[in-house]
Amino acid sequence: MPWFGQGGKKGKSGNTELQLQRSKQIEALRRGNLGVVETLRDAEYRITIQIGTNNVTLIIKLPPQFPQDRPCVEVSPPVRHPWVDTNSVVVNCPSINGFSVHSSLLSAVQSVMEEFTKNPPVLVGSTAYQSTSRGYPSLYPTNNIFSNLYPPMTTYSGLSSTTSDTVNSQSDHTTSLSCTDTDHPLLQDFSQLNIAETFPDLKNKSNHDLLELMNEEDLVLDLIHGLPEVTQVVERRDEMARRCTQLAKENLAMKPVIEDLKSQLQEKYLELTRVQSEFESHQEEQVRLLEQFDPSVIHNNLKVAILEAEEESDSVYHDFVERRIDIETFTAMFVEKRTLYHSRRAKEDKMSHLLHKGF
Repeated sequence: MPWFGQGGKKGKSGNTELQLQRSKQIEALRRGNLGVVETLRDAEYRITIQIGTNNVTLIIKLPPQFPQDRPCVEVSPPVRHPWVDTNSVVVNCPSINGFSVHSSLLSAVQSVMEEFTKNPPVLVGSTAYQSTSRGYPSLYPTNNIFSNLYPPMTTYSGLSSTTSDTVNSQSDHTTSLSCTDTDHPLLQDFSQLNIAETFPDLKNKSNHDLLELMNEEDLVLDLIHGLPEVTQVVERRDEMARRCTQLAKENLAMKPVIEDLKSQLQEKYLELTRVQSEFESHQEEQVRLLEQFDPSVIHNNLKVAILEAEEESDSVYHDFVERRIDIETFTAMFVEKRTLYHSRRAKEDKMSHLLHKGF
């Protein structure tokens, strides 16, 4: 009988074969030369494909019981296609809808890619952003942010190439960032910004000052850092850093208390082990005593004692008959043995009566 929850160990899970099939499917997908990127270990993968001049990302999500359950393929950014529903999920692919344990994940993904190649999907709102190499909208506008306020400067021939190189280098540097409105609500489409309201100081600058501003990164950074929104972000960052520092100090201050509690817990555990050992020892003693003083055991012992008393009285009788003892000794010993015999017989009869009643 287990005590204190010390039950037997359970066997291994029966999902070993399913996990093996899952690993084989994932390994085959990785070896398919599709540029697979793992975003969530053994659960989510991304493949970026080029559709015309746009990049589309297939997000492959594997459920916990895959490959017993079919995978889910989502498309980013949102597109219009007969195979894709309004939630950007591929729902009409035969290879995915008919997916089973013996199907190939690689073949199912390839069928979606082939369908998109033959019948290119149409991006929803694709003109609002400039596509990047990872299928996400660009952080930077598709046109010059100063063009809404000032006419182009034709007298400086090197301006266009310099500005283009600067914007392109910045765009290359940020292609790995995800800039959807859901992930970063503070980021907006720069082409829709009102420059006059966002940067009121630009109204009073001359063309020469604006050109100098465009060519001097430090000046642009100073201008951006002076924005109220940026100032608020910096203040919030400093406040969070202060809170983190304070929390770290509080955690360090709690270390002695935790160590003391840990020591107390170890002492309690040792005491528990000792008490448990004593309890098990007492339990074994209890079982032994219960077996020893069981009514049926006592009844059997009385029967044996009755037979012993009867044999002893018979032995005294034979000694007297063979004249090994005199009559006085015989009388005293025989009366004693028969008295003991009848006493035990009475007790045995009483015990039998009690056992018969269900004692």
